[in-house]
Amino acid sequence: MQASNATVPSALTIPPVPAAPPAPAVEHLSPHDIVTYFRCPHEMELHRAQHLSWRTGQAVLPLTPTGTPPSGHSPLSPPPGESADAQPGRLIIGIHDLLLYQDPDESGLPILFPPEQSHAHAFVRQHGATLMDPSWGLSGRPDLVVRRGDGQVFPVEYKETHLWEGYHEHHGRFFDVLQAIAECRLVEAVWGATPRFGVVYYGDAAGGGEREGWIEVPYGAPQRDWLQAAMSLIRADRIRAAVPAERNCEHCEPNRDGLCRYACGSFDQHHRNERPEPPARRRFY
Repeated sequence: MQASNATVPSALTIPPVPAAPPAPAVEHLSPHDIVTYFRCPHEMELHRAQHLSWRTGQAVLPLTPTGTPPSGHSPLSPPPGESADAQPGRLIIGIHDLLLYQDPDESGLPILFPPEQSHAHAFVRQHGATLMDPSWGLSGRPDLVVRRGDGQVFPVEYKETHLWEGYHEHHGRFFDVLQAIAECRLVEAVWGATPRFGVVYYGDAAGGGEREGWIEVPYGAPQRDWLQAAMSLIRADRIRAAVPAERNCEHCEPNRDGLCRYACGSFDQHHRNERPEPPARRRFY
């Protein structure tokens, strides 16, 4: 029998299957981003662009298209659940409580742990100063993370103001609640323990620390689901319209720096006197 002269195609001649394009990077968010987006999406966008321009030395444009009409309200709904439980007095630290983390850039915090009850420096040396949740694309720095003697782990955020005096709807406990929920998620991701609550501690620096108080912000499945949905909404919003209102504009740092064309009020003079001058600024538009 005569052998066939037909050639068998080599495997090398088969065209390769094109590689799938890389998935787009998930926009990273922080607790501060979520708070400012709830107040005014354009404020969040201006703040992020401002800080990126400082870090890179190049002008960074905000995402909001020029000419976008302002909105009358935030697109983000409030979180569900119980109201925060307010307590007067100092947050008591027991002999079996441990300090797991402290933001190394924060000083003068009124909650002090003896050295034998602090693991904070070792944690920061090993893991870095910023708590990361890669699965959710969330990162941030609570002031403290505490483990009680019974195993409960929770974040603590310190505010230099009094809990029951000088409270304003536009810049007070409600925004602190949003921040505490996001910081609870960071604790859950980093330590693998779900906090039952986050603490916002009010040290009343203006009153010499004599009128301290704190709130417990509940954290559970409803708050976790709200946070995940909120982050998805923020990432899907490619407009990030401004929500101009006096209660927003007088506390908006990009407005302080003359960066918002939608502002309907000036940055509060009280805050101008309290805050140091920002670094050299770069205008976006």
